[in-house]
Amino acid sequence: MIFAFFFVPLFAFSSIVQDDVSTTDKTRFAFTTVCQKMVSHESPLIDVVSGTELECMGKKVDVGAFCDKEMAADPYYLRAYVDRATKEVVCHSGKKVLFKYQCVKLTDRKLCKSTAKASCEEMKLNLAKRLDIVHSSFTKNEKGIKELNCYFESLPLKDKL
Repeated sequence: MIFAFFFVPLFAFSSIVQDDVSTTDKTRFAFTTVCQKMVSHESPLIDVVSGTELECMGKKVDVGAFCDKEMAADPYYLRAYVDRATKEVVCHSGKKVLFKYQCVKLTDRKLCKSTAKASCEEMKLNLAKRLDIVHSSFTKNEKGIKELNCYFESLPLKDKL
């Protein structure tokens, strides 16, 4: 019992240490617009399922897929999320992302046992879709906790070849 009392809070706190974005744009779309474009029927009832998912009259919609389509011409499109307060989907664009993540949760095992590059590739899918990985590493912080460090940026075409 004492074990659970001391160690459960350790695994319960957020693992994100830093998520700095050099923002270029935040394009907002009303929930009704998103549902209208993503499902084939009218959606008078729209519910928020999670920070990245809506339910349009029974059909779940990934807002990332919506923003991928809407932001097809934007080379800096990073990620999408639901803004519950304004009832909008936000398509976030930026030129740089600095991300640090602590490996403290039991569910982080897969992410934190891979190579740093592979782990950053996985994070890129959710945080920096169209940017390039410039740096990836694992370090230990002052408390000895392993941290994943990812730096994403838009590289010039000559550097990508």
